[in-house]
Amino acid sequence: MAKKRKKRVKIILYILVVFLFQEVVIRYCYPLPELSNFDRINYMVLNPQGKKYFHFRNSNWYWHSTLDTVAQFEHRLNMYGFRDKEWSIEKMPGTKRVFFIGDSFVEGIMAKQNETIPTAFSQASGEDNYEVFNCGIAGVGLDAYVQFMADAIPVYKPDIVFLCIYANDLSPKSAPRQPVDKELINYPMMRPRFLEVHKQSKTNGDLRALWSDETSKPFFQPCPDNGNPWTNREDELKQLIDREMAQTIIDGNLSPYRAGGFLHEIENLNQPPALGTMLPYLKEICRNNGAEPIVVYIPSRNQVTDYYHPYEQALSNIHDSLTPDLTSEAYQLHQRVLSYQCQDFGIHFIDLTGVVKENETRGNRLYWNYDEHMRGKGYQLLGKNIWQQWNARK
Repeated sequence: MAKKRKKRVKIILYILVVFLFQEVVIRYCYPLPELSNFDRINYMVLNPQGKKYFHFRNSNWYWHSTLDTVAQFEHRLNMYGFRDKEWSIEKMPGTKRVFFIGDSFVEGIMAKQNETIPTAFSQASGEDNYEVFNCGIAGVGLDAYVQFMADAIPVYKPDIVFLCIYANDLSPKSAPRQPVDKELINYPMMRPRFLEVHKQSKTNGDLRALWSDETSKPFFQPCPDNGNPWTNREDELKQLIDREMAQTIIDGNLSPYRAGGFLHEIENLNQPPALGTMLPYLKEICRNNGAEPIVVYIPSRNQVTDYYHPYEQALSNIHDSLTPDLTSEAYQLHQRVLSYQCQDFGIHFIDLTGVVKENETRGNRLYWNYDEHMRGKGYQLLGKNIWQQWNARK
């Protein structure tokens, strides 16, 4: 009996050692962030087939526009899928935490990793006691901003929140929905990691291990592809816009969302935007968590210059004689509405239209020609200007 008992003990110890070794190896090879239900995909829209995109966590992607440049702009995403360093819930002592919430202009599409608005703000401060988070997500709007605020602000407790609104975020129908109440949950440290890895892979797709291939993937693929909205609609696209532009989109060499973008601006920029309860919600959630809210407006290039009209017309199939002057006061309505409402709610408002227009008037081209996004120098100018305006007020 004693021998059998010793044998059972040895077997149990062996299984325990194997389990612990396996657990250590898996935890090392498959690192997971602090929170189990916080991920970029939670704020992204469904793809054209009605399915959520697979996760972007801890991966490399690139954005390109071959009509503008041969360069490919890599996005190194952290374990929550944001183009930033890894995030920690606990603040470093003596630092102020800064959130930049927004879309592709905050993420920094068509610019290098170190040329984004949050990076430029951090560099302009010249101080190490600002911990700046790049919370930008390409392709989202007001709904995503509000939900992200509801989820992240109570957990990460930023001291300053910059809500950056780009021109195409606003329209007469843009009022965001009320956020869904959701508690962000820490990973259970005592739960076997292989179970957690299995669960996450089933939910969000293949997970990246330390040895995974670091080759960057394109944000959009040539047709046919489930992520390209023009798949099975190629002939329709060729009727809507310049055929050369259409083929470039079909080949995956230009953002598929550029088609008709100019028409969207013409239709919406001179109409009062629907903001709903976004601004009072921003003020409330910041007040409840000890943060200072600031709203920033980033103009469309067409609001500050007509230089880009030939490129826009090729992508929207609109004749020059039918192109209105979007630099006129009638198309600066969104800035005025935001300014008035921010004043009513006691929220500081920064309008970047003036500084962008000044540079474009001097011939300093801040935007790309065919892609609507900014060059790196454009984002850097905005980040520096936001710092200057906020710091001067402070």
